[in-house]
Amino acid sequence: MPKPNFLLEKPEPILRTRLYNGRPLNVLEGRAKISEIKGWADNPRIDLAKRRFQQAVGARILQQDELYDLMKNDPEVKLAGLRDDIMKNGLREPITLSFNGTLLDGNRRFFAVRFILDTLPLTDPNRQDYETINAYVLMDNATPEDEQRVLVEENFSPSLKIEWPDYVKASHVVRAHEAGVDVIDIAKKFKWPASKVRETVRINQIVNDFLVYATAPEDQNDELGGGLGLTEQEAETIAAKNYQFFNEAQKSFFDPLQTDLEFKANFFRWMKEEKFSSFPEVRIAYKAWKDPEAKSIIAGNDPTAAKDAKSTLDYNARIVRSGAEAAGRIDAFVKFLRDMKAGEIKSLPVQARDSLKEALILIEKMSKAASSD
Repeated sequence: MPKPNFLLEKPEPILRTRLYNGRPLNVLEGRAKISEIKGWADNPRIDLAKRRFQQAVGARILQQDELYDLMKNDPEVKLAGLRDDIMKNGLREPITLSFNGTLLDGNRRFFAVRFILDTLPLTDPNRQDYETINAYVLMDNATPEDEQRVLVEENFSPSLKIEWPDYVKASHVVRAHEAGVDVIDIAKKFKWPASKVRETVRINQIVNDFLVYATAPEDQNDELGGGLGLTEQEAETIAAKNYQFFNEAQKSFFDPLQTDLEFKANFFRWMKEEKFSSFPEVRIAYKAWKDPEAKSIIAGNDPTAAKDAKSTLDYNARIVRSGAEAAGRIDAFVKFLRDMKAGEIKSLPVQARDSLKEALILIEKMSKAASSD
């Protein structure tokens, strides 16, 4: 049985069968040398950060130390926290490698162990515990499809580790859809419900519209002011950060975004201005646009504009509801009086009849006041 050179001979690697996305694959379980493993340069988790870096240094393949620095400095990766947890509790889950040593799963764990080695002095006897790492290694006959199954299983299935961001996972689903793969087949491949795949395609339509608008130059001669004048990286960073807000827009007002171009331009501008701080605030964006009072609020420069617009809509809705409720009670009471027979009215206690007279006088006063307005 062939073994890759980066696996230690002792303890001897064990042949196991693991299930990846519904298919059993043979793997070797053993200890791999950290010095002979390379981090995954194409890891989608750091794709945006990598492209920003390449924009500054040029479009070239990043060195391992550069990838390591990106992982350390990206707040969403939380590498320092994972480093501390591994030092305290050990590595809970092995990394997964192809037979040639390519990382298929465990980029954070691998770089966190590198972080530990950088943290410990060269004379620290504990260093030897981190110079190798527990690993699953696919056999030399594993296919590219097998490697893809590992990626899907480890990054699309829920777990305690930090999964790929929603924006990154969506990009894989969208690429499959754009390649002509049937929705049902995409759902099976990524273990998502077909409804979620369709929803992701709709979200992507809005995101693409945002990217086009955001990267268009500003134009004061255009009735909508042109675009936002952002770079592709700036626009995509906003889209990734606010992916779930775009999801909420897809749920709440997908059609208006396709038909009302002025609203679409303003909504995209509000996203860039970070006016939304919660899903309910996004949810009311189109209602606010159609309501003159709320529209003037949400279009303002106040950082809490969306929150204030929602409060205005909620308050106005309560007024309408309370007015309708009062009218309903009055109608019911009038019907109740009309249905009363003379004998029933005679049998009313004196106090009840006095209350009716008092109510009649009050109604007359209210009616006269309303007429004079």
